Amino acid sequence: MLHNIKKSLFEILIKIDKNVSINFEDVEVETLFDKKGDFTTNAALKFSKIFEKNPNQLADIILKGINLNNFEKIEIAGPGFINFFLKDESFNPQLFNYEKEFTENEKVNIEFVSANPTGPLHLAHGRGAVVGDILSNLFEYFGHPVTREYYVNNTGNQIYEFLSSILYSISHTYNLNLNEKQFYKGDYINDIAKDCYEKFKPLFDNKLSSDEKNNIVNYAIENLVNQTLQTLGTAGIKFDQISYETTIMDKGHLPLILEKFKQKDLTYEGQLNAPKDFTGTLKDNQLTIFKSTLFEDDEDRALTKNDGTPTYFANDIAYHEDKFQRGFNKLINIWGADHLGYLKRLSSAITSLHPKIDFSVVFCQIVNLKRDNKIQKLSKREGNIFELKNLIDEIGIDNFRYFMSYRKNDTHMDLDIDLIKRENKENPIYYIQYSYARTQSILNKVNKVVDTPVIITSELKNLYKKLLEWDSVVKSAYLKKEVHLIAHYLESLSSYFHTLWSSSKNKPSVKFLDNENNISSNLINLLHTYQNVLDEGLKILGIKPKLQM
Repeated sequence: MLHNIKKSLFEILIKIDKNVSINFEDVEVETLFDKKGDFTTNAALKFSKIFEKNPNQLADIILKGINLNNFEKIEIAGPGFINFFLKDESFNPQLFNYEKEFTENEKVNIEFVSANPTGPLHLAHGRGAVVGDILSNLFEYFGHPVTREYYVNNTGNQIYEFLSSILYSISHTYNLNLNEKQFYKGDYINDIAKDCYEKFKPLFDNKLSSDEKNNIVNYAIENLVNQTLQTLGTAGIKFDQISYETTIMDKGHLPLILEKFKQKDLTYEGQLNAPKDFTGTLKDNQLTIFKSTLFEDDEDRALTKNDGTPTYFANDIAYHEDKFQRGFNKLINIWGADHLGYLKRLSSAITSLHPKIDFSVVFCQIVNLKRDNKIQKLSKREGNIFELKNLIDEIGIDNFRYFMSYRKNDTHMDLDIDLIKRENKENPIYYIQYSYARTQSILNKVNKVVDTPVIITSELKNLYKKLLEWDSVVKSAYLKKEVHLIAHYLESLSSYFHTLWSSSKNKPSVKFLDNENNISSNLINLLHTYQNVLDEGLKILGIKPKLQM
């Protein structure tokens, strides 16, 4: 319904003055849940300046062009608002008018989680995992073939420190003199170390070679990646592609990329300024440096290290080139908010190689664990972590997926375990599921469908209007890449249903079933539509509706 009103407004506006350009998405229509009307638009106020007209004058012009068939009346309110009052008999037919506004067929690569393979998944990984998976579902809803991808950074200093920590634990547990340092702590490191020692026990009789150390750390990484995929799999999160940094490096993309940068005059040989807190000895090796300041980055970025090997940045460019070579022109990454400063350099490098590529990043802020009304202090390095697997086991899959998508992804989240475990209306997903089960309980009792009139109370009207919002909400979530809009909408929708349910106790005329368990054709259509919308919304969230509770 909102789309139809928006379309009518747009068609009227573009005919007023052909010299004035208006974007369809700039036309706004909202639902009202009070006596001021059913729907409203600020179009007359918003576009009055570009049409060089008084807002009320523009509102009058719009009013004259609108088809009044479905409306009881349309009023100009305040400084240029237009309020629409739908006829009571028009609410139910509008439920049959819903169809997807558009579908797409462009392939999309959505990369998410991609956790460093140095430990088990924790809370922040869980948020990115759920947001990435729901976003994938959302793009599939609109027709995109989606590839869910997981990237394993299995090179660099973090892997050296991970291996050193494993060998340090082995050395202390089995009284070996391996001369290693401890970087990562905790029971999980000791468990990995024990597993590695049992697997490679004969190797520890002699001094470990570089190849043997690589075999040990690769075994540990493979086990952690498998554990990660298993943990996420229990929450319904699966990947189509697992890419390893070492495999991407072996494909040889980087030399070709560096040559392209050179031809475009986007690199130079030199040295970068040392960081402010640098205390080591400066080296005079020539680095290959990318001119990222040309793209509004704070400083140019190194593509090679002092020893000539590629930087993480260079390998990441190669990884995204590999995605492009696999036929993806639309790339979406889900990153932690601590990578915000990294976006400019990577985006500039990718778009300089492929100007028409559609590359975007959705950032997820940190998640705090709250229990007994207190924030828990956690640290991966110190070994004090709350593993994601334990969280999913404790609160359940539905709660995990819903609450990880409940807040806007770029805002901090306090995950209140005590609230999540409650089975009442304080827990939104419980309340949503309860509303679905209530509708099913009505449908299970239906004797026959009768063609009797239905009194349109304010509670019933509000539920109708909320259902009519679904197409605009799901489209907005897709265009903005904001999955929390789906979670919030379902919570609000279920609230309107429960309000209607409660009102029927005091108003027998609005009960769904009569004394013989017959139901009006309009009301059974409403219930089926309600379930269909919940089905679609919950499917996007990756949650199965419950028929009974």
